[in-house]
Amino acid sequence: MQGRSHPFPENSLVGSCIKLAQTTFFQELPANVGTLPAKAPATFPASKQDGGNVFARCAEALENWLHRQQLKEREAYVAQSHDIFEVERRVRDLDRRAYY
Repeated sequence: MQGRSHPFPENSLVGSCIKLAQTTFFQELPANVGTLPAKAPATFPASKQDGGNVFARCAEALENWLHRQQLKEREAYVAQSHDIFEVERRVRDLDRRAYY
């Protein structure tokens, strides 16, 4: 008696993709949700444990805001170019320019 053949054998491209997806998302599959216990993180990030240092969080937020502003300025400068050659030249100039 011969076993039933699968519509997508494992050695085919589709079968390999299905097997890869099954192994990658094993925990999220409905049939396997109850097999593994939920794991809590060993430690929480410092900002979540004690509320974090207010000054450090403000300084980080300011730094992030300044970085985003700098990126917007750089993108606006490159967006003013008229063709691909000028885009490349402007990007090259920005890469070579000192940041301070």
